[in-house]
Amino acid sequence: PRDSSTNNHMPAMESTRPFRRPLQQDEETDESSDDDEAQGSRRRMTFALLLGVLALVLLACFLILFGSSTKSGSGDEAEKVPVKLWETSQSGLDNRLKAQAQPPEFEADFAYDGPVVEIATKSVAAHPIDGFGGAFTDASALVFKNLSAQAKQQVLDLYFGKDGLGFTMGRVNINSCDFSTHNYAFAEVDGDLELEHFDESLAEAVDSGVVSLITAAQEMLQKQGRSLKLLATPWSPPAWMKTNGQMDHSGNPCLKDGVHQAWAKYFHKWISAMKSHGVNIWAITVQNEPENNATWEGCLMNATEESDFLGTYLGPIMKAKHPDVSIFVYDHNKDHVYNWTETVYSHPEASKYAAGVAYHWYSGDNFKDLQRIKKDYPHAKLLATDWSFGEGYAHDIIGDLNAGSIGWIDWNLLLDENGGPNHVNNVCDSVMMTNKTTGELFIHPQYYFLGHFSKFILPGSKLLESTVSKTSSYDGIYTYACKYVKPKMEDDGVHCRAYGVCSGIDGLQATSFERPDGLIVSVLLNCGDAAIEFKLRFGVKAFRTSIPPHSIQTYLFSRP
Repeated sequence: PRDSSTNNHMPAMESTRPFRRPLQQDEETDESSDDDEAQGSRRRMTFALLLGVLALVLLACFLILFGSSTKSGSGDEAEKVPVKLWETSQSGLDNRLKAQAQPPEFEADFAYDGPVVEIATKSVAAHPIDGFGGAFTDASALVFKNLSAQAKQQVLDLYFGKDGLGFTMGRVNINSCDFSTHNYAFAEVDGDLELEHFDESLAEAVDSGVVSLITAAQEMLQKQGRSLKLLATPWSPPAWMKTNGQMDHSGNPCLKDGVHQAWAKYFHKWISAMKSHGVNIWAITVQNEPENNATWEGCLMNATEESDFLGTYLGPIMKAKHPDVSIFVYDHNKDHVYNWTETVYSHPEASKYAAGVAYHWYSGDNFKDLQRIKKDYPHAKLLATDWSFGEGYAHDIIGDLNAGSIGWIDWNLLLDENGGPNHVNNVCDSVMMTNKTTGELFIHPQYYFLGHFSKFILPGSKLLESTVSKTSSYDGIYTYACKYVKPKMEDDGVHCRAYGVCSGIDGLQATSFERPDGLIVSVLLNCGDAAIEFKLRFGVKAFRTSIPPHSIQTYLFSRP
């Protein structure tokens, strides 16, 4: 339609046509001429658009075909996967967690007549890694408390700093343990079954410096966007709850009749009190070393007794009051870990509350028992909670991780030069020790061996099965068991040896993980006196390299 209100007689849609110069009197002005020119213009525009698209497609193809080779220099080099390598060896003090200048490079797989480390390309792990850590004992806190401000910062940086070990786990004692200066509990009034006199201020833990050490570690991790997972463990209930009437040693049974509910409630009140101090507990174990009638704090339980206590008392109150806190059972040596697991997970009530199984290393490797748990009870999380020493650290960590452990928690974070304080003189070694007089801090080799795992296997990493062919492994027994065999065996290092030992008989050892960022990390260990040449294969790629004697290596690379 036309606009009748003006002198403009142009059609309303005329403005959509292409612009044309004014017509001369002698030019054609009929409607068919206008339509032909419009159609021609549209065809020209369509053709130009098609040419532009074709140009973009050709450019993209060029970049795909030639871009990567331009960066690397050749097509062959472009296929290689960049590898980073860190090494700790006995070759010198300057070779501690040291990045190597010339790491090996992946190439197409090749035949090799020697040890081969084969890494699976896909994880079938039931549970990811939660992390690595150490114990915030009274002894560690007291030693830390007396350090200079500079030394305190150094310890925190070395353990929890962004350039340190990367610890994200810890263990803390409920009540006193052997690495305390004296026996103590937080409910000392005899017969106080309702725990009306429970010390919610946790004065002992505050005064020793345990709470402040934990919060300092938490704050450092929080600045990095990380968190601290704390595992809490009792060595002994208050003396008045026990049949022997004291915290040290244990009667059998340990607990008096009628105190089980009070002892379960004690866990709840302690966790709540810690939370009021800004310390959140991630998980608990029911009892430290329940089979050990120690000279220090202890409480004997067999697997059935622990299952009954968990299923009837501890589990229900934890579910009601702290449903986010996991419960681990056992927390003792690996020689009985499978039988204990079998009893707990066969218990109709205890099995409802058990998140996993914690264990120690004092009976030796026993990796096969952990592997049985992984196979028969795949939902049960495995957690290693107590170790020491250098190559022995790495040997045990590799075996535990390959068996499915979700973490590895060392014993005391810090001790004095005498291996204490310890109220029963049960002193030991530690990753870090300090001289009380001079304040000097000593960093032991365990630190570097541990760092090969904790710095690179990040929380959330998933196990990739690693197999090592054409190598040896130790298949003997350990001094813990040697005295029980007939005839009694001596520690010869071949048929019988102490726990925490690794030697050439163990051959080449490896564990591998895929991290949340998609990178692959593989840790290799050689405890022998000679270097080992080997091939590492991942999918259709491989490289040939070697590991020096008494060395540990960490490889980090992206998928081919």
